[in-house]
Amino acid sequence: MFRKVSKILIFNIASLLLAGLVTIGFIKYLEETENRPICAVCENDSLSGYMQPSNSPKDDYSDSLYIDGMPDGMNGQVAQATYDIPQNARHITSLDCSFVVDITKEWLENPEFMITGAQYDITFQNNTIKEMSDWVIQFTVPNGSMLDSSWSGEYTYKNAVVTVKPLDYNREILPGENITFGFIMHTPGSAYRIQDCTIVYYCENEIWQYPLFWVIIVFLFALLVGDVAYMIAGLRIRKYKQRRIADLRIIEQSLSTFANIIDAKDEYTKGHSLRVAYYSREIAKRMNMDEETQQQLYYIALLHDIGKIGISDNILQKPGALTPDERVNIQQHVTIGGEILKDFSSIPGIAEGAMYHHERYDGKGYATGLKGKEIPLFARIICVADAFDAMSSARCYRGKLNNDFIINELKEHSGSQFDPEIAEYMLDMIREGVAPAVDIA
Repeated sequence: MFRKVSKILIFNIASLLLAGLVTIGFIKYLEETENRPICAVCENDSLSGYMQPSNSPKDDYSDSLYIDGMPDGMNGQVAQATYDIPQNARHITSLDCSFVVDITKEWLENPEFMITGAQYDITFQNNTIKEMSDWVIQFTVPNGSMLDSSWSGEYTYKNAVVTVKPLDYNREILPGENITFGFIMHTPGSAYRIQDCTIVYYCENEIWQYPLFWVIIVFLFALLVGDVAYMIAGLRIRKYKQRRIADLRIIEQSLSTFANIIDAKDEYTKGHSLRVAYYSREIAKRMNMDEETQQQLYYIALLHDIGKIGISDNILQKPGALTPDERVNIQQHVTIGGEILKDFSSIPGIAEGAMYHHERYDGKGYATGLKGKEIPLFARIICVADAFDAMSSARCYRGKLNNDFIINELKEHSGSQFDPEIAEYMLDMIREGVAPAVDIA
């Protein structure tokens, strides 16, 4: 039990250490990434399915939108712009956002140079689960474009790139929310359709927004539930074992009482059943039977002679030799015992122990003449233990026999009266001083 508890304790400590190390590493990673800006590209959703009208002023000029005689720098070409992106920015390939640029107004600002003015209304929605803060949005426009006016942001134009930074009131974009901003811009040719934008932003990493966090929580919760379940089961098992020990104590005391009642019919057999039960259990232990089986055999041996309650005291206590009829009569105690215990199903084999413990290995015993392995194992064990105690105890017709004589009898009758393997265990017990037992009764 203690070994099992130690293993569970070691597993719990190891699991908690592992979860702690993973959590610390995870938090360190989040802290590091939180200090790095994120860079992503969002396409203009308003261009989905958009086609340039055939009568657009843009069709009147080359694809480069270059116009001879334009003011310096207003050649209309979209430059290969270079965005101003922090070097430590973490680039992601996709961002769950909505970027919509609508041209709500368009007019010819300068007919001579075909300069078009347009109002751009922009909506950017954060569809992620994280708050975006300190965002910067950048997009390209044709060379020579000029910003006229703007709102809801801080705008700069450099190298064909318009950069929009937030003001104090729209510095954060909460999950599911949007910001709107816009500007008026003059461009060569027709109004320029903004294709996409690059957004650079910071986000505060909330640990519960990551699946790994919930995996750790579920693991720790499962560990807690397992520990609680184990504790509850342990308490129940402990109560069950205590109750079982109490029940076994009652059973053993009851069976011992019955055994004492049986032995009380003859003052010379006092303690006989207890000693036979003790020897039988010791033999079972040496035969590597489990503790439950050893205890079962002990109970069976306690009542092996219960049939003697049906035998006359005159025969049981007769000091001299028995007549043939008296011998037949006393041999009936095994049949009587088997009949008494036949319905005692709580201890399997108890009726067989009483019924067959006087069977002989050579088949010349009573009451049924079984031989060899036909005789139940428990009955063969009780047979040897019963014979040893009978020889090592005084009887009304003789005194107790010495060990040398008993050893010789066990050896001589091994294989005839006794199972030779079991007899050998009994001989070992005698040599080791385990038998005869002292102060068992």
